[in-house]
Amino acid sequence: MNYFNKNRVVFWIMILMIVINISAFTSFFIYYRPGKPVVADTLSCGGSCRFLNDQLSLNTDQAGKVSEINKQFRDQSEPVVLEIKSIRTALLAELASEKPDTASLNRYTDRIGELQKKLQRAAVVQFQQLKQVCTPDQCLKLSAIYSELYGCEKMNQDKGMRMQHRFGGGQENKECKKNR
Repeated sequence: MNYFNKNRVVFWIMILMIVINISAFTSFFIYYRPGKPVVADTLSCGGSCRFLNDQLSLNTDQAGKVSEINKQFRDQSEPVVLEIKSIRTALLAELASEKPDTASLNRYTDRIGELQKKLQRAAVVQFQQLKQVCTPDQCLKLSAIYSELYGCEKMNQDKGMRMQHRFGGGQENKECKKNR
């Protein structure tokens, strides 16, 4: 009797697995359409593109440009980031040595500073290129995203409404208006 119960359980598990596989294949063929346009090729641009697409409500043309800008930034920044990691590893190895050489430590920190400057300049260029793609409203959202990313207070956050309009527009960026 135990033999038949074991076979019955295995039989029903097999039936359940077959049903799951059939439903998976069916849903794949229903939702996958090869001719369907993908907004900004989100697979190649990663999470930052999807985040910007969602936060800025980019149209298809803008999303493609943002994807290209982010790809250029990644291509420029990845080697720099890898070099920074490498130098930090050497710096930590030197610090862990019995008698660290101060001159070597200074060279490592100077080089890391130069690379950080290069990385920051690439981020500035990326931001400027993204601003050119954005509408004025999107530009304000982009500025807020970068402010949050860098851990900065929002511009005019602590000032009242009177101060925001005092010099003509508060957080509005004149360059954003100029681009559109």
